[in-house]
Amino acid sequence: MTPFRRSLIAALALTSLIGSAAQAAWPDQPVHIVVPYSPGGSSDVIARAIGDELGKVLGQPVIVDNRAGAGSMIGTQYVAQDAGNGYTLLLADVPFTIVPALYQEKARYDAEKNFAPIALLGVAPTYLFVNEKSPIRSVPELVKKAKADPGALSIGSGGNGSLTHLMAALFMINSGAKLTHIPYKGAAASVTDLAAGQIDASFTTMASATALLQAGKLRPLAVSSEQRQKDTPAVPTFGEAGVPRMAVESWWGLMAPAGTPKDVQATLTKAMAKVMETTVVKARMAAVGVAAPADGSPAALQKIVKADLVRWQDVIRKADIKID
Repeated sequence: MTPFRRSLIAALALTSLIGSAAQAAWPDQPVHIVVPYSPGGSSDVIARAIGDELGKVLGQPVIVDNRAGAGSMIGTQYVAQDAGNGYTLLLADVPFTIVPALYQEKARYDAEKNFAPIALLGVAPTYLFVNEKSPIRSVPELVKKAKADPGALSIGSGGNGSLTHLMAALFMINSGAKLTHIPYKGAAASVTDLAAGQIDASFTTMASATALLQAGKLRPLAVSSEQRQKDTPAVPTFGEAGVPRMAVESWWGLMAPAGTPKDVQATLTKAMAKVMETTVVKARMAAVGVAAPADGSPAALQKIVKADLVRWQDVIRKADIKID
């Protein structure tokens, strides 16, 4: 063997070793979790909760990066366009599956093709509330009254295209009732006006309504889960109340860009399983009304994303919801 060939083989072997070492070293720098909203909301709280613990498991800092704007599109598109080296992740929630149908060409990401699921972090149902002084005491009563006088009853939401808006639309589609939609700048404003008697009904999560509920200002009529919730055992599901196809939950998941190496994805999924079992994360999730899912696997997250993409596209089309 010539000296040149020996040098070439040695160089190739060294390059291979360096590449293997670099791959094995992941992570060797901070990991960023992009939250496509401003600080303070449930997604931000969850990201910071898991970030602190994930950093301990990985041995590297985990930084929460808030990139709000355009209905969550700015932050989501930022991650979709990332190189996929395992150092940039996305804290996704329900708008991740609403935006593609709502904004169509403006949404420059494919929720299935541009992302790889890492872990389903938590779920929370929404509740349909009325004012505590309302004469309406059940879903059948609400439906009956709304059908008798279409549009006379109002239903608030956290804004056009929000989950609470789409839940109101889904309710009207599945019940045949017609209510007048009143959009607010956030779910909190909607339930505040409901408590003040300015509107007749509103969808929101229990976390958003707890204070007003405890103050005796609101009454829950139904919950959008398959089974009754242990914290509200007297509140029926929509199925029990006679309105089908209303088993819908808010969800939060951790995503990576689609190009992220499979071994890095697997490492993240394994790390997240440890993170979600910590006492501090369980407590912080519970504080914002988010429950642990029965299955937190990547497959479970992928399944819920697929189902929601179909569901919300159908609702937006049938309700003719448009955002300028």
